[in-house]
Amino acid sequence: MRPSWGDPRTATAGLVLANAVPLVGVVGFGWDLHSLLVGYWLESGVVGLAFVARIRRAEGTDDPEDLPSFSLNDEPVGSFVGRPTRLIAVFFVGHYGTFWIVHGVFVFLFPGIFPGMEPAAPRIVGVAAVGLAAYHAISYRINYVGRKEYERTGPVTLMVEPYRRVFVLHLTILFGALAVASVGAPVGALVVMVLAKTALDLRGHWKEHDRARRRAPSPTPAE
Repeated sequence: MRPSWGDPRTATAGLVLANAVPLVGVVGFGWDLHSLLVGYWLESGVVGLAFVARIRRAEGTDDPEDLPSFSLNDEPVGSFVGRPTRLIAVFFVGHYGTFWIVHGVFVFLFPGIFPGMEPAAPRIVGVAAVGLAAYHAISYRINYVGRKEYERTGPVTLMVEPYRRVFVLHLTILFGALAVASVGAPVGALVVMVLAKTALDLRGHWKEHDRARRRAPSPTPAE
């Protein structure tokens, strides 16, 4: 039987294909390190926008046992449970947006830190970012909406999900970029960085959708 758009295998294949765009670019077209970094940075901005949309539509309840113990702006994550989704989304935009901008500052300073690094090429950045962003838009439509994950996921759980996923991803990419730049950014090193990023994406994807699949729909929609 051919997989449907709601089949989790379809979403996984879409994620692999999206990450294959920069891989093909590096191997076949000589894409450079800084262009990849800017493209990945733009993708993390798209991830943030996707989660704003998810938070606003969330109808599930949050299980405090599943929430991490860290705080955001000195507020424990658990203290957000029960707040309207609108206010949770507004807080997330400000907090995650600041995190994203600071990461971008580091990314754009890289060519100055490493004199041999060529500044990002807009054409390459555009192709990489569009390919990766398309996956997140499709995932929202076929997983979150099509498979009704919004009925089984609480807004606070969604608010912290990008931090669990993107923070590790950002550290991996930045430290990977430092390592790659220090050896002159050969194609092999760039390929390893792209593959490591793809593996982290897949791990986060499987954990996120497995959690939603295991939870039963909430009987009472959130505000």
